[in-house]
Amino acid sequence: MHAGMKLLAAAGATIVCAAAPATAQAATTVAVTGDTGSPTPLTAGAAAVAIRNMDVQATVHTDSGGYSVAVTDGGGNGAATTSSCTSGDTTKYVDFHGNGTYKLTLTTYTNLGCTTGAKTVGYQWTVAASVAIGQPATALMTRAANSFSTNTQYLDFAGNPGASGYEIKYALGGTVNPDGSVSGAAVKDAYVDPTTGKVQLLERTPGTYVMVARARVLGYYSPWSAPITVRLIAPFDLSSRTFPDQIGPSYEVRGVLGEPSAGGRVTISAAKGKKGGHYRTLGKPKVNSKGVFKQRFRLKKLGWYRIRYTYKGSATVAAGRITEVVKIRRRLR
Repeated sequence: MHAGMKLLAAAGATIVCAAAPATAQAATTVAVTGDTGSPTPLTAGAAAVAIRNMDVQATVHTDSGGYSVAVTDGGGNGAATTSSCTSGDTTKYVDFHGNGTYKLTLTTYTNLGCTTGAKTVGYQWTVAASVAIGQPATALMTRAANSFSTNTQYLDFAGNPGASGYEIKYALGGTVNPDGSVSGAAVKDAYVDPTTGKVQLLERTPGTYVMVARARVLGYYSPWSAPITVRLIAPFDLSSRTFPDQIGPSYEVRGVLGEPSAGGRVTISAAKGKKGGHYRTLGKPKVNSKGVFKQRFRLKKLGWYRIRYTYKGSATVAAGRITEVVKIRRRLR
């Protein structure tokens, strides 16, 4: 054989040896449902991946051989049906057992019958479910002035992925318990509006309400949210105003506030004419426990007057001002 031909043969032998396949390892992937609903990959033996999703599916894939899967919660209790021996792709629906670290234990085998080459590895993820209610920046009005209709309050709400529902509790003058729940004389339920995604609150009684919320899946819950306070106040308005003594020059006015719990004092002043002119204080009667105030005053001149009622506000009623125009002849009209 010529030298050139020997070199070519040797090279060809080398190429054949390099192309010989090595023994392939079975590829394995494990993932859980993330907060956006997409799979979040897990790495064997790595630190737990943090998610908030309460509705988790764990998926396992192997290229060859059989395997078994077991899922446990933070207390070591089963959180999904254990598969004794399977192959290919598997999906496990993981029950939410509260916040904590969940573990998926995967045992792989070199044969489909799960009898040879057993190897066990662990995968972890942590669920940290939570919700939040938006804290109103200011006091909210129970109703519009001179209206009998109660306002529905809409509070911002941040829910949790995978929750099947929410528990929202509140109480007038409530207190927060050590576990984060609310107690009070009358603890009530609020709800999330499915259209707006906000918490609905419908209350006519003024005062400060304490509210908390939590997410749920079946009989398990996330921790209670940070508490918020909702201060509801009524508008300053008059449900009635009369002049028991209309014959001057000394008159008496009697007013009843729309919200009886107002307290404090109402400043009554008058100005001559339908517009313009200087207001003169007529009195500052005290509002009694029924929301009633009375004031006697004198107006010597006949004609048009503007009577103004001013209130500085209280814990339950907003500050406000009401002005009416009256005409004095021999009697006040």
